[in-house]
Amino acid sequence: MYLSKIQINNVRNIAVIGMNPCEKLNVIVGPNGSGKTSVLESLYLLSRARSFRTHNIKKVVSFQQDNLTVFAELQGDNRQHKIAINKSQSDTVIRINGQTEKKSSELSRYLHSHLIRPESQTLLENGSSVRRSFIDWGVFHQKHDFLDISKKHNQLLKQRNKLLKTKQLDTLSVWNNKFVEYGTMVCIDRQAYVSRFEQELYLIARQLLGDVDVKVEFIKGWDKSLSLEEALNKAEARDTYCGHSTVGSHKSDIKVLVNDKLAQDFLSRGQMKLMVIAMYLAQIKLMSGVVEKSACVLIDDLAAELDQYSFHKVMIFLEKLSVQVFITTTNKQLFLEYIEANKSKVFHVKHGRIETEEH
Repeated sequence: MYLSKIQINNVRNIAVIGMNPCEKLNVIVGPNGSGKTSVLESLYLLSRARSFRTHNIKKVVSFQQDNLTVFAELQGDNRQHKIAINKSQSDTVIRINGQTEKKSSELSRYLHSHLIRPESQTLLENGSSVRRSFIDWGVFHQKHDFLDISKKHNQLLKQRNKLLKTKQLDTLSVWNNKFVEYGTMVCIDRQAYVSRFEQELYLIARQLLGDVDVKVEFIKGWDKSLSLEEALNKAEARDTYCGHSTVGSHKSDIKVLVNDKLAQDFLSRGQMKLMVIAMYLAQIKLMSGVVEKSACVLIDDLAAELDQYSFHKVMIFLEKLSVQVFITTTNKQLFLEYIEANKSKVFHVKHGRIETEEH
């Protein structure tokens, strides 16, 4: 399925626009500050119920407006779905096929988006939480009960930390049992996903970066020679002193190794961006094999920090994927050969307005 109709109201400098994108390549052209990235932000909001630019929804809603709305129709295989989100400072309303839904996660069951932008290489450069979120997003789309398991684990972690902080150690062992149970389940699901992810990343990285050996090392969050229960027992004195849990699945991480060296230590800045793109493409490939829903790739300023050859390799790979692509640029000329060779549409954005180019 793909997004066949989009309507955006009151998102930043966009008052109201409508789009009828094609099922493959959609190039959004315009000068800086025109509203190109706000279109991507709107689609991200529609699939994840949050912005990728800020946690403050007030900054996303247009000036002097109270709320924003993003609506879309999904088309394919003689089926149609309608999804919408309305957000204000105090409320979020989600509607799917005319029915109000309470869980924002329901949106991603119909539409999953992947964002690639100049800042995306923080996936490798920043702390472990961004990589855990990346892995968990992939696990969720392959194992739908993972979201509930993960939420339960986080609740147990919060309770355990509260007991440690307030030194209520007499009830700690009771909570430890459930914490071990759910923490172990989270770890097993992540580890299984990372194993599949590593295989896809290896193949894609070689296409984008050349003859490199890529490995992904999964870090459980405790000594791998111990069970989580054993690790908690060993860390009990330290946890009590620190007032929080120092081992567990909340400490999980991945290391991406290139020729047995950390990617961020081995690769140039341009190569780092290619590696992060490869990571997102690997995740998309894994999802496309197990989900029957709309998948869209949102790419902001792909040409930034990529040479022409690398840019071409990424575009060729995107052509082969069975996903809908929305990509922004200030320079349409970079995309001419791909526009002419594919099912594509070009949209021009200026001052928050959008026009479809006829070609």
